[in-house]
Amino acid sequence: MSSDQSVALREVAEEAGNRGWRTAVASAIGLTFGPSVLLVMAFGALITPLDEEFGWGVPAIALGASILSVTVMLISPVLGFLVDRIGGRRLILFSAPAFGASLIAMSLLPNSLPVFYLAWVLLPLCGLGLWPVTYLRVTAGWFERRLGLALGIANSGVGIGSVIVPIVTAVLIANFGWRGAFLGLGGLALLAFPVAFFFLSEPSPRKTTVHFGGDTLRVAARTRPFWLVLAAFLLLGMIGSSVVVHQIRLLLDAGVPSNVANLMPIALGVALIVARIVTGWLLDHFKVSYVMSAALFGGVVSFLLFAAGPNVATAIIAGALAGLLIGAEFDVLSYLIPPYFGRLAFGKIYGIAFAVFQLGSAVAPFLVSMSRESYGSYCPAMLVLAVACVGCAGLFAFLGPYRYAVAHR
Repeated sequence: MSSDQSVALREVAEEAGNRGWRTAVASAIGLTFGPSVLLVMAFGALITPLDEEFGWGVPAIALGASILSVTVMLISPVLGFLVDRIGGRRLILFSAPAFGASLIAMSLLPNSLPVFYLAWVLLPLCGLGLWPVTYLRVTAGWFERRLGLALGIANSGVGIGSVIVPIVTAVLIANFGWRGAFLGLGGLALLAFPVAFFFLSEPSPRKTTVHFGGDTLRVAARTRPFWLVLAAFLLLGMIGSSVVVHQIRLLLDAGVPSNVANLMPIALGVALIVARIVTGWLLDHFKVSYVMSAALFGGVVSFLLFAAGPNVATAIIAGALAGLLIGAEFDVLSYLIPPYFGRLAFGKIYGIAFAVFQLGSAVAPFLVSMSRESYGSYCPAMLVLAVACVGCAGLFAFLGPYRYAVAHR
């Protein structure tokens, strides 16, 4: 290689680095106020005021969350295909105004359960390009080295939003009612457009030295790692959703004061933010199976503490360990695709794995509820989830060596 070519490559790499880090931060901001946060984290705060105004009953309103999970599960593979086909930035710029407008339109919700249920189908569809796979594929396209840290920064937006959005939603409801809350949340969603327009760049072979080849979805589906990843993320969906949905009730059952138990989602969110960035850094230095096994070991300890009936001190430890595991999940998913399958079908593979994760998320909370009703305690379900963590670690251990080169330092 001539000196001129070397200089040119260094210039391309330097410019790609600048665009890449800018894109990672822009992705974090977009995910902070994306549908994976605004729809999921705000839902719980809206149940009581909706019930007070319309009298639908908590179970009927809560069904909207299940409809949301099923819709996300169904659209995830479609989104993965579109991201690979037309790129992430276009989808984000198209979806941000549509999603913001759909949230604002919810302020006009009439007294009709069918309309309410239809809304929870349309909301994730309007935000189609704003789910994590879009941002993570765009970010990953800029990095070979330091890929894990870049994805960790991008993914941290979900953790930041998990802490901020419930507080913002509660303040909006207290001051402006639930209709005003939807208006405010819609305004936050619209921020994704200017952030993406000015700061998020779509990678391409001409703009970066990253290799964009790899397996097609058909080829990837013939490999053992593909099915191990799907099985692992089915279990991770069950594990994570069980903690998120039942954490407060579980602590109350153990005798933890309500004022402390109600703060646990915030502690979980803070742990999630830390886990996203730390896990990303670790992935740049250690193999995926080692990083995830450590996180899952923490999950085992967490569920054993929950099974024992935690006091305040052990509840904080259990919540933090659970947050670290939940925070690691999507760093790991987005990171492992390039070394095991390449980048050609990144969106499709991520979309399918995310759909399987959502399936586990939709099923597990109900099963844990049934277990509590049958045994009068969360203990049996927590022990089963501890075993699930061990099984999940085994699945990652069997992934085997990376199939594509990874630039570790």
